[in-house]
Amino acid sequence: MRGATKIFRIAGIDILIHYSWWLVFILLTASLATSFFPGLCSGQLMERISISGCTGLPKVQYWLMGAAAALLLFVSVLLHELSHSMIAKLRKIKVESITLFFFGGVAGIESEDLTPGSEFLMAIAGPLFSLILAGMFYLIFIFNGNNVWTAITFYLYQLNLVLAIFNLVPGYPLDGGRAFRAILHYYYGDLKKATRIAATGGRIFALVLMVIGLLNVLAGSLGGLWFMFLGGFLYFIAGVSYEQVVVKETLSSIPVKEILTTRYDVLKPEMKFYEFLKQNANSGEEVFIVKNKTFSGILDLRTVGKINPQLQKTVTLKQLSRPLSNIQSLRRSDNAYTAFRQFTEQKADLLPVLEKGSCIGFVARKVVMNRLVWSLKYGFDGKKV
Repeated sequence: MRGATKIFRIAGIDILIHYSWWLVFILLTASLATSFFPGLCSGQLMERISISGCTGLPKVQYWLMGAAAALLLFVSVLLHELSHSMIAKLRKIKVESITLFFFGGVAGIESEDLTPGSEFLMAIAGPLFSLILAGMFYLIFIFNGNNVWTAITFYLYQLNLVLAIFNLVPGYPLDGGRAFRAILHYYYGDLKKATRIAATGGRIFALVLMVIGLLNVLAGSLGGLWFMFLGGFLYFIAGVSYEQVVVKETLSSIPVKEILTTRYDVLKPEMKFYEFLKQNANSGEEVFIVKNKTFSGILDLRTVGKINPQLQKTVTLKQLSRPLSNIQSLRRSDNAYTAFRQFTEQKADLLPVLEKGSCIGFVARKVVMNRLVWSLKYGFDGKKV
């Protein structure tokens, strides 16, 4: 995922942190250190909760408590996401990574045929594990003799309980919404319809959160900004998630053999770049095939930097081209969605298609995108009438 940094690897799964997490971590730590813990320890936050042993601590101590609580909340969210991934692994579903951001995470699941049963079990595992964590932190809160850790675990058991209940809401992309979608998928046998219904539920819930947040802000509580922020984020993700499913379902039905280009102009690797410019200046193309008996590659002008006129007369197309051996190829049996993903992952606009070790043609990004637009706009399915 863009904007994410890998921090470590667990059970073969890359753990990444989105840049936005750092902002939330700082804001959360500040909120806990300057408001929540000082209020809790003095008994001002809740009438029935007073942890007098941490009253009057130095400010730096409250900041350390805030940072510790924020980090443990991060661990809680990570374990929540890992529970999804462990169920996926038990179901023989490959999980590449987990990206943590804002108040949750996204698992990079590599599966083209996720069944409703597998999705339901994966979705429900997260909230159930958060409930277990809430119970564990509650026991520490009750029996721990250190008032500082009692204050921290008081916060953590409540947050994990809220995380579990919040994620059980049947609105996509929350865990409850994924479980709801799995049930709808099983009932209708139509993933797009199931996602549309579940995502609508997610958007309604997001709007409710934003309204609650707005009312709190109007009442003078800045805490309502969190509800507005979270609601807006969920509303956006619900829409994007549905669009992703539509793209996947549409392109998955288009086989590579339908969009394969076997007729293309071939440029000689030994051709000088200056000669190439003179011949193709008016072609309107940016990607070209460069090939002879000993070399096969792709010339992408967008990756070629500025070349001075003198050098243009000496540098060859082979020197500027990307060898096909360095590009992950497609198979004739693949579909357009596989190509769509490979275009993004390899930052390429043209991919070779191999059969029995030989290149039989190419698939262009613009062809895939054109078929996607035609399918969504006109209902074109590629079949001859």
